[in-house]
Amino acid sequence: MSNENGTLKLAAAASVHLTRESLSADQIESGSPETGILELGDFAGVSMGIWEHTQGVSTDTEVDEVFIVISGGATIEFTDDAAPPLEVEAGDIVRLSAGVKTRWIVPDHIRKVYLTPA
Repeated sequence: MSNENGTLKLAAAASVHLTRESLSADQIESGSPETGILELGDFAGVSMGIWEHTQGVSTDTEVDEVFIVISGGATIEFTDDAAPPLEVEAGDIVRLSAGVKTRWIVPDHIRKVYLTPA
């Protein structure tokens, strides 16, 4: 709900319920990870949202993205180059580039707020 000046609270990022779905079988390397997403809309050419991943290991091909981890953590391995793994935890701000192939190793869960080009 917005007030008279257009200020709007979009979500309580740490606690909002996200409906989870299973990943495709070709993305799962171990466990039974699920992901949840809440798209918050676009602002000034940027799409915003909240995303989470439950315990397990999965692969992905990234889009241009900046995200802030708000709970949990993960190890992000880069499978198509020699870049060292990246350990992320609550409070970290991360930039991923489009096309980078990754492996997400999530010991418990990770939840992040993301920004991508609209």
